[in-house]
Amino acid sequence: MIHNPGVHQMRMSESQNQAAILCVGLSPRQEEEIQAILGPELSLERHPFSGSGKQSGNHLPLMALISWRGVHGRINALIRDGLQGEESLPRVLILDAEVAQADLERVIDAGFAAVLRYPLEPERIQRLVGQLQDSQGMYKDLYHMAQEICLEREILSRQADLLQFFNKILTNASFSLDPVEILHQAHQDLQILLPVKSVDAIFWQADKEHRLEAELFIHEYSGKTMQDKMIAFLLQSAEKHADETIDNYHVNFMSKMDGAGELQEVTKEAVLVLPLRFGGKSFGCISIASEKISRLGRDRLQTILAAVNHLALALRNALLFREMRTRADRDALTRLPNRHFFDERMVQELKRHQRYRIPMALMIMDLDHFKRVNDTYGHQAGDMVLQEIGRLLQEMLRSSDLAARFGGEEFVMLLSHTTEEQAWFLAERLRVAIAKRRFHYKGKFFKVTASIGIASLETGLFARDVDLFEQADAALYRAKAGGRNMVCLAGEQDEEECRQYA
Repeated sequence: MIHNPGVHQMRMSESQNQAAILCVGLSPRQEEEIQAILGPELSLERHPFSGSGKQSGNHLPLMALISWRGVHGRINALIRDGLQGEESLPRVLILDAEVAQADLERVIDAGFAAVLRYPLEPERIQRLVGQLQDSQGMYKDLYHMAQEICLEREILSRQADLLQFFNKILTNASFSLDPVEILHQAHQDLQILLPVKSVDAIFWQADKEHRLEAELFIHEYSGKTMQDKMIAFLLQSAEKHADETIDNYHVNFMSKMDGAGELQEVTKEAVLVLPLRFGGKSFGCISIASEKISRLGRDRLQTILAAVNHLALALRNALLFREMRTRADRDALTRLPNRHFFDERMVQELKRHQRYRIPMALMIMDLDHFKRVNDTYGHQAGDMVLQEIGRLLQEMLRSSDLAARFGGEEFVMLLSHTTEEQAWFLAERLRVAIAKRRFHYKGKFFKVTASIGIASLETGLFARDVDLFEQADAALYRAKAGGRNMVCLAGEQDEEECRQYA
């Protein structure tokens, strides 16, 4: 019987799915009577009226039977202290003692589901239990429905985020043919899915000697150590996906994105590296750094993979466009910028000079009697000389300067932050270096010389590009008229003044 603790515990262990009814203040005899009415499908559990508010059983309570005599009429205290955490539990009061009218009104105000007078009527108890079981079943159904609705809303919300991200990255990646802009935009779009610290990339291709060359685009991380780690990480990833050794590489540093966090470590757990493929072959890798990489869900990871496949196409188009533009802006023989590229750069440098009043100089160089080289040794020998001169200019000029082949055997050099005197010293060094060089072609040695004209714009002055070029060209003419193999400045009136520098 229920007053026997051993029997009570055995019943609980035998039927974990039984519905439970809490008993508060009932006597053992009353519990036996109620248990007999309820049958084995329902179990009674004593709820100590101690203020703890913790139920001892493992079942979901169906209701609480409360004895008026057992709790000594302390209904308010029972609700406030004895059944905390059970606010939604239906309470049934068993009037097993005399009750004053005022106390009965308090019972009604306390929100009891029913009041049963003792001795109990089995039919009424069974009917009440049936009603509560139906209500509890409906509550469970509604609860499960609410859970399913919340889950569906969460799934729909995540799907909406994925669609928004995919739509953005598909749209934005097609708006630019600049790899840096595409990577920066991908960085912003990926924020829809997860907090991203950086999006970097590496591309590779084989040179004429079939050696693998790589070009990296990485953000300006804090400190050279972190930059070196990211470079090494990308190179290692590239060699893995290319299945070849990277023989040479070049790094392009991109400006840091606003709001991007600092990258603390470069590991596989914090940086996701995905290959970029085109035509079934890998040509690069893209890396996504985020603290939540290791916790990416399958759906989001699949969305990122699909987005990277589209980014691969956009980045491939950007690289091809840049290559085509480089070819269009480069002289095919010397690999120096051509006249078209020089004209555009000239306009930019003149605008910078006008805005910031920085000095700049223009040098025009012409190889002396170059037609004799072609006539004597052949045009291939002439091409070899032009290539050597192109390499010499790239070696002797600064990275901020521009050397271009203007046409034929004529070269131009645009020198930023350079005074007329500095330009003359550079031109003289160049003239001497060319004059001392021995060219060799098919067993024959020969030399060439060069004449150079210089024009400059000093601080605070401004002239149109046509004026500057005409002045440098006029200085070149005086150098050639004065006997060649000399340097002339635009301000000099005749070749005698040029000669004094030689």
